[in-house]
Amino acid sequence: MRRQDRQRGFTLIEMLVAVGLLSLLGLASALALNSALRSQSIIGAKQDALEQLQRTQRLLSRDLEQLLLRPSRDSFGNPLDLELIAQQPEASDNGLLLQFFKTGRRLLNQSSLRSRLEQVRYRVEEQQLIRETTTVLDPAGSTPWHAGVLMDQVSQIQLRFFHQQQWHDQWPPLAATAGTGLLPAAIEIQWQTIRFSDLSQLILIPGGS
Repeated sequence: MRRQDRQRGFTLIEMLVAVGLLSLLGLASALALNSALRSQSIIGAKQDALEQLQRTQRLLSRDLEQLLLRPSRDSFGNPLDLELIAQQPEASDNGLLLQFFKTGRRLLNQSSLRSRLEQVRYRVEEQQLIRETTTVLDPAGSTPWHAGVLMDQVSQIQLRFFHQQQWHDQWPPLAATAGTGLLPAAIEIQWQTIRFSDLSQLILIPGGS
């Protein structure tokens, strides 16, 4: 007699166990992928915020190092006593932080007779640090300013001024005479953002004392 080999299949329990193991492996893979994507998103957001901070600090340093003393007028044509306007943002209705003249404006035609001066101001509005510029040296109320957001999520920003070997919380110092063309030797910018806390930047001012 011939023996007939019988093929033995999987039982129902074995099939259920295999399906359960495959489901667990799929779930673990999905969780691992989701965690990797979340970590990549967090790292990317931190990297973007860091690059934004570094770009802002470079721009602040460049602008203030090119600061130029020049008498100016307000939007109504009245002379301003201060060549450098610097204040805490909460002291101003429009969140003004800094306003001054600077040189070094880039011109497409290097032989152009147009002025290289421009007026720059920094404002804080709705937790955003905004830089505004105009080539109109004595702007009127309708003069357009070119604005760009440098940083967002700025929760606090403060200025300090180093003048005559002392730090001052306002500019000009209380003992100084307005309109004398004084500049601080350095400006310290202290700020806090939602992502970074206790940031400090020290900028030396050419010609300051």
